Amino acid sequence: MGGVFDLDRRAAFCAGYRSVIHLPAACLADAVTRLWWKRMTDFWQLEFYLDRRDPTFAEMFRTDEALLHWWTDHADEVRAAYAAH
Repeated sequence: MGGVFDLDRRAAFCAGYRSVIHLPAACLADAVTRLWWKRMTDFWQLEFYLDRRDPTFAEMFRTDEALLHWWTDHADEVRAAYAAH
C-alpha cells in the first residue's frame, strides 16, 4: 500500500540494527524528525518533471504527498518504531 510505513517491519529492522550498533533512542527520534522535515521541504519530483521531463511526476508527487500526510498524523508511532529495541 502506498502512503504509509510498515511500522512493524521498521521496528524489527531497527531493533535488530540496534542490537549490534549502539544508537540512542533520542538520536533516532531526532533523525526521524529531520528526515520528515527534509521530505516536507524537498521538491525533487518537480526537478524530475521540469529538468528531465519525466512523465511519472504526478504519481511520484501523489505517493510522497500521501506518505507525508500519513507520517504527520502518525509521527509518534513512527518515532517509536525507529526507537524499537
